[in-house]
Amino acid sequence: MKRIVTLVFVLVFVISGICLADEIKGKVSAVDKTKKMFQISGVTIQAADAWAENEQDYPLAVTNISLGDYLEVKGKFTGSSEIKAVKIDRKKPECGVVKGKITSIGAKKSEIIISGIKIKVLADAWLEGPNHVKIPLELFAVGYSVECRGDWTGISELTAFKVTVD
Repeated sequence: MKRIVTLVFVLVFVISGICLADEIKGKVSAVDKTKKMFQISGVTIQAADAWAENEQDYPLAVTNISLGDYLEVKGKFTGSSEIKAVKIDRKKPECGVVKGKITSIGAKKSEIIISGIKIKVLADAWLEGPNHVKIPLELFAVGYSVECRGDWTGISELTAFKVTVD
């Protein structure tokens, strides 16, 4: 019985760690298969210890990730524009996504920085706070966990049409 309880706690811990992870979505723009690293619009993904799956949820070798693949990467930001992947999913293309904690904010410039990734916030972007309430950029603060959706418009730069506080 003790082993079952311990196993359940370990599973809950692992699942909650993945669910609360930082996240990035986009197309692969550079690959280094020997180091098991790749980039999504200038953001370096360290994938050596990651679990990867293809579109049908079958295991995918990290060395089979190619230029142009659209990926959803969950992990933890470890430095400026760098994330250590825990789980990688190859998916059908969608918009770009960056999920993480705000490390810097410039309301006058309409930009947010998440671990070295510049998020340019469009003037007509939907900015959402708790309870799905629209709020101005001035109410966002360093340390807030946010999800930004938009298009990759440069090296480590996403132009967001929606920013949501998690």
